[in-house]
Amino acid sequence: MIAKLVKLATGRTYAIGPGDLGYMIAKGGWPTLRGLAWSALRLRRWNGLMLGPNIQWVMAGRVRTGRGVLIGGMSYVDGSARHGIVLADRVTIREHSWIQGRSGLNDPAEGLWIGERSYIGPRAVIGIGGPIRIGASVQAGAGLTITAEAHAADESGSFVSGRTERRGVTIGDHCWLGNNVSILDGVEIGADCVIGANSLVTRSIPAGSVAFGVPARVRHRT
Repeated sequence: MIAKLVKLATGRTYAIGPGDLGYMIAKGGWPTLRGLAWSALRLRRWNGLMLGPNIQWVMAGRVRTGRGVLIGGMSYVDGSARHGIVLADRVTIREHSWIQGRSGLNDPAEGLWIGERSYIGPRAVIGIGGPIRIGASVQAGAGLTITAEAHAADESGSFVSGRTERRGVTIGDHCWLGNNVSILDGVEIGADCVIGANSLVTRSIPAGSVAFGVPARVRHRT
């Protein structure tokens, strides 16, 4: 019965045992109530949204969430990008994550799209800049960093003037990214890739590849 109620509310399917009730109340009860309150304040129908404590919002009206989305506590979520932030059904963004849609009064970023059932581990840093598109069923470990812009030198050769280039980042469906993976602007990672922990991805990776290292290199292709 409890598993059916959870699926009805959030779209998530779990095998729930007798000893799980206490964990559910401690881990999911308050986030559910926060999600209800957040939705009510913005005159939105609650769709299973769960929110951790002390989330800092910037332009929350541009953050669109699908069914059963979870955003962990102590996160910073800035929806000021031109196309906002779109989180599809059952997306999870864990605690202490930082998503920036704009840096001051310079040009706003393009937007962030995350596909259904994707999981972003704790302490993620996502600087949108150009468009960031993360596919469905992507699994990213703790400490993911995505930087969808690059500083460019001005006429004097300085990189501190604030001049940037923005190409964006794309991650295909069903990718697995280990802990502390960093992805730079202009990178496209094809579907079904595995990126090893602590890798720095500076160039695009073909679909079905296993890549790791600094910089990441393709070691195997299926």
